Amino acid sequence: MVMDIASALKSTVLRDATVVAGREFLSNEVTWVHMVDHPDIIDWIKPGQLLLSTGYNWPRDTDRARSLVLDLKARGLAGVVLAVPKFLEHFPEASVLAAEEVGLPLLELPWEVPFSAITEDIHSRIIRYQSAIIERSEEIHRALSNAAVMANSLSDLAKALGNLLGRDVNFVDADGLLLGGIHVSQERQASERQFMRALNANLLLRKLQDSITPILIDAQPEVSMPRRLGCPIRIRGSMVAIVWVDEGDQPLGELDVRAAEHASIIGALHLAHMRALHMQEERLGYALVATLLEGHFEESPSAIERAKLGGWDPDGEYRVCLVLLDEPLPLSREGFLRRERWVERLRKYLTGIGEAQLLYVSLNQIIFLLSSRSSAQPLWQTLGSRGAALAISRPHKGAQGMATGGQDVNALVPLLKPGKIHNFDEILFPRALLGDENARELFIQRRIGPLLAEKKGEALLETLDALCQEGFQLANTARRLGIHISTLRYRVERMEAMLGATLEDQTHRFELQVAMALHHLKDE
Repeated sequence: MVMDIASALKSTVLRDATVVAGREFLSNEVTWVHMVDHPDIIDWIKPGQLLLSTGYNWPRDTDRARSLVLDLKARGLAGVVLAVPKFLEHFPEASVLAAEEVGLPLLELPWEVPFSAITEDIHSRIIRYQSAIIERSEEIHRALSNAAVMANSLSDLAKALGNLLGRDVNFVDADGLLLGGIHVSQERQASERQFMRALNANLLLRKLQDSITPILIDAQPEVSMPRRLGCPIRIRGSMVAIVWVDEGDQPLGELDVRAAEHASIIGALHLAHMRALHMQEERLGYALVATLLEGHFEESPSAIERAKLGGWDPDGEYRVCLVLLDEPLPLSREGFLRRERWVERLRKYLTGIGEAQLLYVSLNQIIFLLSSRSSAQPLWQTLGSRGAALAISRPHKGAQGMATGGQDVNALVPLLKPGKIHNFDEILFPRALLGDENARELFIQRRIGPLLAEKKGEALLETLDALCQEGFQLANTARRLGIHISTLRYRVERMEAMLGATLEDQTHRFELQVAMALHHLKDE
């Protein structure tokens, strides 16, 4: 238990003292007992001390008696004990009134009680208390160290420390993500995020980030969070997480501070180890995706097996996605950190939707594979910003398809605009017009492929050709083909169903005319 004035009044020779002021502040902790009896005592005392005085040099003048109490309070004194009635029968009234005003406990003790008995009694108890704190702290440190060896996660560490302290303990990253705790749930996750936002709004998060020691945060009732002790967890000087110790029925004390400091060190070691493993996994993942995109993947049984372990399905259909960050090259330190934060958010998002983390990072580009079952639109709504653009390839399968997808997004890079999504289809038409043979073939397939693939599609293809020649005028087209206009309308409905678009759209009409022209050129 902490040695405070109330405890000293109950269990030490101070039991014979009378409280004459500051009764509501008897919980002030006493760190040491000091006796000073000369006129200039302010510079001789330190915060938390209990001052003993015979009253020989205590000012009798009203203004000076009041001023002395205000100065002692400003120095952080725990309280003052005056031996009476040798030199003073009581504290001057001005001192008592000032002490009540500022909350400084004043005690009067019979002259017969020697100061040596007070110092010996209280000091021995303080030393015993400090010794117990150190012993208990070492016990917690050993228990945490043992838990760290056996722990598989930060939740295991949180449970170990929580059991030792009898408190709720949580590890939270700098963004408010719950990394581990005694009770991990969606509700708890939401509460931690709200709490971190509240700290950020009150500038308390910055204070914690700048601190090298644990900080007490008052209860935040608006987010249903109790009074908490937070200790930053640092790796290479940067705060990567916070260990929170929540106050329960008993007030947080020195033991909790020491325990939080121990937990921050153990937590840093655990996170550093996990980072090293994660970086190794990242390098392996980056190598796999890079090999696929560059077309160097050897489809041997062993290579395919390793790719499957990395999360890639050789039979699955993927879109290659490229995030271009609006960062100048070469990347600055701040640009590098922003890129890493983008990657971390992307990883968390992919994990959340059940996607494998198939990524590759190079300079200001983040390339990842997204299975066709997932849409890029929700991803971009969650992660996108004005400081990045997203390019999306066509759906592809197999190793060769991934390489083609890489070519798709690389072709889009010069056209990317910050904050926008760009699909490969956007450049298909202009590339076909510029003479790209692959783009021409793909453009033809995209626009009239269903008609070319249809066994009985010759009549429909001829009809579409006539429509293009006649500017999609139905009457002129019907005369050109020598059919009734009702028959033409039927064929138009079939074509629209097969092509998945209406022929009323002017842009679509123009692209169909170009597709038919390119098709004739290819045949010639």
